Amino acid sequence: MSTDDAILDELLGAYALDAVEPDEAVAVEAYLERSPGAADEVARLRKAAVWIGATEALAPPPALHDTVLDAARARRAGRDGGDAGDGDDPFLAVYLSETGRLDALLDDVPDDAWVLRTFNGLTVRELVTHLASMESTVASAVGSPTVPDVTELDIERRTAIFVDRFRDRPLADVRAVWRASVEAVRAWFTGAPADAAVPVFGLTLGRDALLVTRAFETWTHADDIRRAVGRALEPPPAATLRRMADLSVTSMPAALEVAGRAHPDKTGRVVLTGGGGDWLIPLGFGEAGETPDVVLTADVVDWCRVVSERMPPEDLPRTVEGDSTLADDLAAASSAFATL
Repeated sequence: MSTDDAILDELLGAYALDAVEPDEAVAVEAYLERSPGAADEVARLRKAAVWIGATEALAPPPALHDTVLDAARARRAGRDGGDAGDGDDPFLAVYLSETGRLDALLDDVPDDAWVLRTFNGLTVRELVTHLASMESTVASAVGSPTVPDVTELDIERRTAIFVDRFRDRPLADVRAVWRASVEAVRAWFTGAPADAAVPVFGLTLGRDALLVTRAFETWTHADDIRRAVGRALEPPPAATLRRMADLSVTSMPAALEVAGRAHPDKTGRVVLTGGGGDWLIPLGFGEAGETPDVVLTADVVDWCRVVSERMPPEDLPRTVEGDSTLADDLAAASSAFATL
């Protein structure tokens, strides 16, 4: 293969995840021997992947758990005419809550609104197709492919394939693929061990983190659709927001490393109001100290919109105690893993 350094640089992420062909691995390894900077980048990416895969969210208060679980069951029962029967897992409740809310939203999109442009430039219809593309990728990753003949994993190229395939077909067809993919993920989750990990979208995500990540994107794109059709934006239920916030904040050490904004010898405290939470974290791969060097306080919904790249980090309303440059780095790096 070509040994052009620019091409090899593009392969570093895949190499860090052991996702390159043998001949590519040989070329990358030779490149690492002559390029200390590239070797450092691979080491950082591998640490980030391990950190993300190991991240575990905290258990929500029981009352919030019950509220979201009941809402998820009710939404699914209303759509399918029966009980979801998915037990009492709060992570599954988060996933079913957001996929159910999106499905209900799509039922109410006016016929003339499917051609409207959304935040990322896709039409509403194309955005639904993108979601089917993404969810079917996850279904394949967990061993239950819903579109087995499409093996492309690059997000943009896979979306383009789906948009072309479903362009002249009824919208119901692409929604059916999305629903089947959601069901495949749900079925996998109910039988997967608690320590299961899934390589998808360039990361290896733990079982619970995977469902929170998918709920996060689903909510973000549902709001994209609401914005496009002139409806008010809607935050997720409180327990869902808490899970999203927990995953994003506990991933911040890796995000800071990937974004090149790490301060491993520093400690930050992130306080998200409106039901978010309070976290003390190292600002890089290190140990958190007892006293934070910076305290960043913001609204949980605003924070999540920055994480999903729907609000510029510099626009995040916040109060800061301590080193404001560290707060700027926290906000800027929060979207390092966004695929939205």
